[in-house]
Amino acid sequence: MPDLIFLRFRATSGGNVDVPVLLAGAGKDAAERWKDALRTPGVHVLLEGDRDYAVSLAPPASEATIQMLQASRKKSVRVVFPGRTPVLRRIADVAVVPPKQVGLASAPEAAAALDLTAGREGAPSLWLLPDGSFATEPGPPPRGLDAGPALVRAARWISSRRTTTFERLFPPSAFRPDEPLRPERLTAPQAAGLLAQARSAFAAAGANTEYARNALLAAAQVRSATLTVLSHLVATALRDPEFRAAADQAAALMFALVAGETGPSAVPALRAHAIQLLSMRAPALSAADRELARSLVRSLVREAPPYDDLAGPWRFAMCSARDFHEGEVDIFIDRYDFREIPAPEGSPTPPKYGTYRVLEAPFRTPSGDPVWLYARAARPDDENLEMADPAFVGVFINRHAQLGAYDMRAATATVRQAGYKIMMNAQCAGLTTRFAIARAFPDADIYSSWDSTYFRNGGPDGKMNASEGVDCFVELLRGMCEKETHAEIEARMRRVQWHHAQAHFPGFSQFVGPGNPLVVARFQDVNRDGRADLYDGFLDLTIADLAEDLRASLTPRDPGVAPSQIGGEAATGLGWAAGSMNRVTQYSDLWAGLPGQSELFYIFHAGGFYDRGEPPADVPGGLPGERLGALPAVCRYVRGTDEPAGMQADVMMHAHLSHAGKELKRLLCAADAMWRAFDTGLLDGPPMHTLAGKRGAILLTLAGLLEFPADQNFVDGLWSMALEALRFPPISRSVVRGCITEADHEASNYYGSRRGLVQLLEDLGKSDPLALSVLESEDPKVGRAKEI
Repeated sequence: MPDLIFLRFRATSGGNVDVPVLLAGAGKDAAERWKDALRTPGVHVLLEGDRDYAVSLAPPASEATIQMLQASRKKSVRVVFPGRTPVLRRIADVAVVPPKQVGLASAPEAAAALDLTAGREGAPSLWLLPDGSFATEPGPPPRGLDAGPALVRAARWISSRRTTTFERLFPPSAFRPDEPLRPERLTAPQAAGLLAQARSAFAAAGANTEYARNALLAAAQVRSATLTVLSHLVATALRDPEFRAAADQAAALMFALVAGETGPSAVPALRAHAIQLLSMRAPALSAADRELARSLVRSLVREAPPYDDLAGPWRFAMCSARDFHEGEVDIFIDRYDFREIPAPEGSPTPPKYGTYRVLEAPFRTPSGDPVWLYARAARPDDENLEMADPAFVGVFINRHAQLGAYDMRAATATVRQAGYKIMMNAQCAGLTTRFAIARAFPDADIYSSWDSTYFRNGGPDGKMNASEGVDCFVELLRGMCEKETHAEIEARMRRVQWHHAQAHFPGFSQFVGPGNPLVVARFQDVNRDGRADLYDGFLDLTIADLAEDLRASLTPRDPGVAPSQIGGEAATGLGWAAGSMNRVTQYSDLWAGLPGQSELFYIFHAGGFYDRGEPPADVPGGLPGERLGALPAVCRYVRGTDEPAGMQADVMMHAHLSHAGKELKRLLCAADAMWRAFDTGLLDGPPMHTLAGKRGAILLTLAGLLEFPADQNFVDGLWSMALEALRFPPISRSVVRGCITEADHEASNYYGSRRGLVQLLEDLGKSDPLALSVLESEDPKVGRAKEI
């Protein structure tokens, strides 16, 4: 029997009247089901619209309800499906036949093996057995190492499901809200069988077993997959109280993995991932387990710099953009009483063609030695060189981000860290590239800017005369000289940071350091699979290092591995695409309508890869009938999270385009992110309330993303590739980029503005009316990505 739904009427008093109905037919079947209904006892309604529905009232129906329905013939009504956004339909007809009781069937208990990947093209088979175990085929429940392949497949299946837990095994249809929700679920008794399978896998593949000593990676893969399944089981307790006991047992096994991940066959990254998953599942843990998870999270970060190991004078390099360098040196001297001195004996040699100005701080190290600052002008490709010199304790970098272009250049450096380093990056939206910094220098203590780092220029020479980055860096130095923890240092910096719009968020820090895991963990990607670890259900340890191939960016290519195994340049490029979205939303008022000021809080992160066999689930928005597993890029918005904005977004890419250049990844991901924001009502209002307005907004975003230093023929080629992939007409990039003006830049609208959108539609009407007519077309596919 179909699920119960409602017809929602507006009452004269201003409230809503919900009339429960049962769905008899939808789409092409609606007309036939309506004819059958006329011969069936009950009250039946035919609803017309993009997709017709035939429904019957759930008995008993009152006389007042029947009269209301009859009076509403030829009028609109909202149809409310369980857990879905209401849709508007027109009441075409109402038929009243003597009523008859209608009952709802209860969800069946699992009595046979259930095929979890049925109908998914290319998906490796995965079955849920009657006892709750996973298997690659129906049969006896696999245990121990025999369960490994099934658990790995289950972990990848789970990773594609962003919000659905075991209380519902199949997510609702993204495009047909009238389709009944499938009732299959994991029952509480089945959870006991799944726990037994997990225990047997841990026992056979534990870090201290003979198997792990002989096959370290294979054993760790089994443990990692089992961990994912247990984490999902814990999360289910939030949806179904019957899972409380199973969730507690699953959490106990996860804690046991953390404790047992020691010895020569252990994988530290897996232990850290287990702790992060426990932290993420904290709302579903018992009070005692939540406190234990908090203590473990604190153990993941260095509480303070290793002061006892930092003997002698402390040398810090200050590598600033050339137009920042002289002014910053003056600020240290004039405002903070640093004094310029000759280079002390034994000073490090500056990089080729560079010179140091050495400044001595007015305070001393804990042992009474001097603190020296070696300042030089730097470029993005040489700003990290001092990280490889053991003579330096830390590096302070201050420059423009150039909309991320300089960050991409800096990340190509092959410098390897030597000795302890503390690193502070002061730039625009520094958290968007924190993942790249952490990859390059995984052992460094990093402070990166959240919002743009502010400065002021003044005086006849126009030099910088005030700098938020310098103010905060001086506090970092003072805190270290007092042997403070990272939490105490960050508190110091918070007291002197300048005003930021995010300051209303409790605990906001302009410079996020090791003592602040709130944002940091979202940008860590230990296994480098293009999925931020905090939301990475499965830490796949069998990663393939795949390169990018820009020229073949739109040519689908089977990577030869599962989506969760894609790493290397391919995964790094997806990280850049997610980081770019965080810049786009901060520097364009086209995105200012996001709820909860989401544009300020870095809601986008890399969500990994997918394919037809492992398509993304729980994705709102999109065109009716589109196949998510065939789209080149997908952005999944998740509301109701613990994030400051109350939402987050997974930026995902098709595995068969994982080799696409990062430049094209950014364009395709941005287009899908914006369309789904439109589709779900996250973005709305003039001038984006029309189809032409929405498509124009996407064109402006793409043009802004292509504003980076490169040969313009190369950039035009990227523009043409993107327009073709998105089914846009051949519109001139010059016309579009001309609508992002200097006035827009002054208002921090680097990726388009509402003003610029109005200009774009007007300019196209004059210069290319044919292109404008395509943008105004009712064809829903214009501007949408082609399936691959």
